[in-house]
Amino acid sequence: MLDQTSACENDHGLLQLLFERAPGFMALVDPPDLTIRIANEAFLDLVGRRALVGKPLAEALPEFDVQGIDDILNGVARSGQAFVGYAMPLTIERPDGSFEDALVDVVFQPVPGSNGQPGGIFIQGHNVTEDRRNEALRTAHSRVLELAIGDAPLETTLTELIRIVESTSSTGVLGSILLLDFDGKHLRHGAAPTLPPEYSAAIDGAEIGACAGSCGTAAYLGAAVFVSDIATDPLWADYKDIALPHGLRACWSTPILTRGRKVLGTFAMYHRQPREPTVRDLMLVDLVTQTAALVIDREQAKRALQTLFAEEAAEA
Repeated sequence: MLDQTSACENDHGLLQLLFERAPGFMALVDPPDLTIRIANEAFLDLVGRRALVGKPLAEALPEFDVQGIDDILNGVARSGQAFVGYAMPLTIERPDGSFEDALVDVVFQPVPGSNGQPGGIFIQGHNVTEDRRNEALRTAHSRVLELAIGDAPLETTLTELIRIVESTSSTGVLGSILLLDFDGKHLRHGAAPTLPPEYSAAIDGAEIGACAGSCGTAAYLGAAVFVSDIATDPLWADYKDIALPHGLRACWSTPILTRGRKVLGTFAMYHRQPREPTVRDLMLVDLVTQTAALVIDREQAKRALQTLFAEEAAEA
């Protein structure tokens, strides 16, 4: 009898361990107020490591309640039928008060009660945000290259490149590409589809230098400049009064370089809250700057050839 009890305890411990460490997120909620009975590590990672167990969904995850997740769960409880969602959009509040958009494959499965205990609803799924973003990245990147090869206007191509970042971002990034003028001293507007037009106009023609905001400094140094708070960073002392009224609080700028390390321009990622870049942000920077270098370099070479042909024709 003791051996059998010990074996049951071991099995229970193993199941508990498997549940906690499963790669997919899992939780169990109890109707009618959808109290969270258990949640595994992946679920806690998804929602930001908040204290959840023992709390109703509306209290523990109020953003889920606002998005109607409670209505779906209550519908499952009433009908006894499972709900399945693919790439379901979900907005998640982070500990710093910011919001992040995610895509999840999810199943809400009613679980019958036993031994007089009421049943619950088992939540199981996977965060597929990165898979969908990577797929979108590949498609959008191919589109940019097609535009460049098809001799689309440079601003059109660069705008599409920026939209790759903006459409796959989960933090509301606003992208901008500035081009280094032929004098090598000033930055000119390249593309900025979502930045306020007044702001883009104000920085068009700004001079580069050792303390010239994020972009002017990045172009001057030929190195990335990450400013997490425009309001307090000394690099923005002369420019913060231009940016802050438009709600721009962070700006990370990376020079767009040729293989020979010649600066062609800058790519900037603006945010409306102070924040530091993540690994994914840096991956997107690499993608954009490398592709932008190819597109801009090609455009400049094409213009140089056109000028040469025109001069030769004039001499003839």
